Amino acid sequence: MKKYRVNESEHFNLMSMYDHLKCLEIDARENNDWETLDKVEKRIEEVENLLESAYCIGALVTWPQLKRIREIRDERNAIRYNIAIRNGASDRDAGYAIM
Repeated sequence: MKKYRVNESEHFNLMSMYDHLKCLEIDARENNDWETLDKVEKRIEEVENLLESAYCIGALVTWPQLKRIREIRDERNAIRYNIAIRNGASDRDAGYAIM
Protein backbone atom coordinates (compact mmCIF):
# COMPACT_ATOMS: atom_id res chain seq x y z
CA MET A 1 0.00 0.00 0.00
CA LYS A 2 1.33 3.42 -0.93
CA LYS A 3 2.11 5.77 1.97
CA TYR A 4 2.23 9.57 2.07
CA ARG A 5 4.25 11.90 4.27
CA VAL A 6 2.56 14.34 6.65
CA ASN A 7 3.85 17.89 6.21
CA GLU A 8 4.41 20.53 8.89
CA SER A 9 1.11 22.35 8.32
CA GLU A 10 -0.91 19.15 8.46
CA HIS A 11 0.77 18.00 11.66
CA PHE A 12 0.55 21.42 13.33
CA ASN A 13 -3.14 21.77 12.55
CA LEU A 14 -3.91 18.22 13.68
CA MET A 15 -2.28 18.99 17.04
CA SER A 16 -4.06 22.35 17.15
CA MET A 17 -7.42 20.68 16.52
CA TYR A 18 -6.71 18.23 19.34
CA ASP A 19 -6.05 21.14 21.72
CA HIS A 20 -9.18 22.95 20.50
CA LEU A 21 -11.32 19.86 21.04
CA LYS A 22 -9.92 19.33 24.54
CA CYS A 23 -10.96 22.91 25.40
CA LEU A 24 -14.46 22.21 24.07
CA GLU A 25 -14.53 19.03 26.16
CA ILE A 26 -13.68 20.95 29.32
CA ASP A 27 -16.33 23.59 28.55
CA ALA A 28 -18.96 20.90 27.93
CA ARG A 29 -18.12 19.16 31.21
CA GLU A 30 -18.28 22.42 33.16
CA ASN A 31 -21.65 23.29 31.60
CA ASN A 32 -23.07 19.76 31.99
CA ASP A 33 -23.74 19.71 28.23
CA TRP A 34 -23.68 15.95 27.78
CA GLU A 35 -24.85 15.97 24.15
CA THR A 36 -21.98 18.23 23.08
CA LEU A 37 -19.58 16.22 25.24
CA ASP A 38 -20.49 13.00 23.40
CA LYS A 39 -19.86 14.65 20.01
CA VAL A 40 -16.57 16.18 21.14
CA GLU A 41 -15.33 12.93 22.65
CA LYS A 42 -15.94 11.14 19.34
CA ARG A 43 -13.97 13.82 17.48
CA ILE A 44 -11.16 13.62 20.05
CA GLU A 45 -10.97 9.86 19.56
CA GLU A 46 -10.75 10.33 15.77
CA VAL A 47 -7.97 12.91 16.09
CA GLU A 48 -6.08 10.75 18.60
CA ASN A 49 -6.20 7.83 16.16
CA LEU A 50 -4.84 10.04 13.39
CA LEU A 51 -2.13 11.35 15.70
CA GLU A 52 -0.99 7.79 16.40
CA SER A 53 -0.21 7.42 12.70
CA ALA A 54 0.90 11.01 12.09
CA TYR A 55 3.05 11.20 15.21
CA CYS A 56 5.56 13.64 13.67
CA ILE A 57 6.29 15.68 10.58
CA GLY A 58 7.20 13.27 7.81
CA ALA A 59 5.31 10.31 9.29
CA LEU A 60 3.93 7.92 6.70
CA VAL A 61 0.15 7.56 6.50
CA THR A 62 -2.34 6.02 4.08
CA TRP A 63 -4.23 8.13 1.56
CA PRO A 64 -7.55 7.99 3.50
CA GLN A 65 -5.72 9.13 6.65
CA LEU A 66 -3.95 11.96 4.82
CA LYS A 67 -7.20 13.06 3.20
CA ARG A 68 -8.90 13.26 6.62
CA ILE A 69 -5.89 15.07 8.12
CA ARG A 70 -6.14 17.66 5.34
CA GLU A 71 -9.86 18.10 5.97
CA ILE A 72 -9.13 18.69 9.66
CA ARG A 73 -6.32 21.13 8.72
CA ASP A 74 -8.74 23.13 6.58
CA GLU A 75 -11.41 23.08 9.30
CA ARG A 76 -8.94 24.28 11.95
CA ASN A 77 -7.71 27.08 9.68
CA ALA A 78 -11.32 28.19 9.14
CA ILE A 79 -11.96 28.18 12.90
CA ARG A 80 -8.91 30.39 13.53
CA TYR A 81 -9.85 32.71 10.65
CA ASN A 82 -13.42 33.12 11.95
CA ILE A 83 -12.21 33.82 15.47
CA ALA A 84 -9.91 36.53 14.12
CA ILE A 85 -12.76 38.11 12.11
CA ARG A 86 -15.10 38.02 15.13
CA ASN A 87 -12.43 39.80 17.17
CA GLY A 88 -12.22 42.64 14.66
CA ALA A 89 -9.32 41.63 12.42
CA SER A 90 -9.39 42.65 8.78
CA ASP A 91 -9.61 39.96 6.10
CA ARG A 92 -5.94 40.46 5.37
CA ASP A 93 -4.90 40.12 9.01
CA ALA A 94 -7.25 37.19 9.61
CA GLY A 95 -5.60 35.46 6.65
CA TYR A 96 -2.44 35.17 8.71
CA ALA A 97 -4.34 32.71 10.94
CA ILE A 98 -4.18 30.17 8.12
CA MET A 99 -1.18 27.89 8.40
